[in-house]
Amino acid sequence: MPPEEPPRESPETLRAPVAPGRVDFDLPLGPLVVRVLGLPADWDGFVAPQYLPFAAPADPARRADLVVSCREGTGVFVPLPPPGGATEIEVERQASGRYRVRSHWQDGWLDVASGTGEVTLTDRVFARFRMSLENYLRVAGQLLAIERGCFLMHSSGILAGGRCLLFFGPSGAGKSTATAMSQPRRALSDDMVLIDVSGDAPAAHAVPFYGLFPPAERTRGTFPLGGAFRLRQAAEDRLERLGLARAVATVSASIPFVHELGLSHEGLTALVGRLCERVPVYDLHFTRSARFWDQIDAL
Repeated sequence: MPPEEPPRESPETLRAPVAPGRVDFDLPLGPLVVRVLGLPADWDGFVAPQYLPFAAPADPARRADLVVSCREGTGVFVPLPPPGGATEIEVERQASGRYRVRSHWQDGWLDVASGTGEVTLTDRVFARFRMSLENYLRVAGQLLAIERGCFLMHSSGILAGGRCLLFFGPSGAGKSTATAMSQPRRALSDDMVLIDVSGDAPAAHAVPFYGLFPPAERTRGTFPLGGAFRLRQAAEDRLERLGLARAVATVSASIPFVHELGLSHEGLTALVGRLCERVPVYDLHFTRSARFWDQIDAL
């Protein structure tokens, strides 16, 4: 599953260099906090448009689960793809709880046991700088979350009746379409949701990782989970409840930055099992129209 790289700025902005600066900020991922130190950019020109309303100036009095120091460097760490090709990420498990994370213009590591990490960024072109930092933060956030009883899931999160409903599936399945057709229901995200199964009742957290969501629609919050729906395009709208084993396999296929990067993580399977034991999982056969909500509302 390639990382998401949708344009959120004008083409001119994406080609321009990131304005110089130096900033420290905290980025919450549900119950976790990632602290970024020494990012070579400024708050107003980069951090605010990318990560508000989540980011806040680093607070030394607040405990951070992962502290990431930033450096500037030169060079390409992973060979560039052909024109139009997907960005590549490499993750290597170096020791128990320690990982190396590289992409084209970024080289970093993190140690989930000590809660420390470092990332070197080598290209200040806005699009490459943003992509490099976010790819590191997504992978690091996923590996950290799994150790804390959570995981990032590639899905849309729609709020209905005080609960969050997850809509997931492979690229092109219709997550953005389902999100758009769910209005006026509020959405947590159109790309990534943090699932917390550390307590008795699984919960969904909004996180600062988006697909095409405009900044004005970003929201924070934590909500109980009401159901998970794998999107399958069909000629009619209907629901099919999945058994536990099939549900675990189906949900696992939408958890990024682990299996598809060649990692094995025994704890992740247990977390997905806890989710599927407590939250119903369905195949949602839908016609790419808002009529699928009739099926969900009837549950």
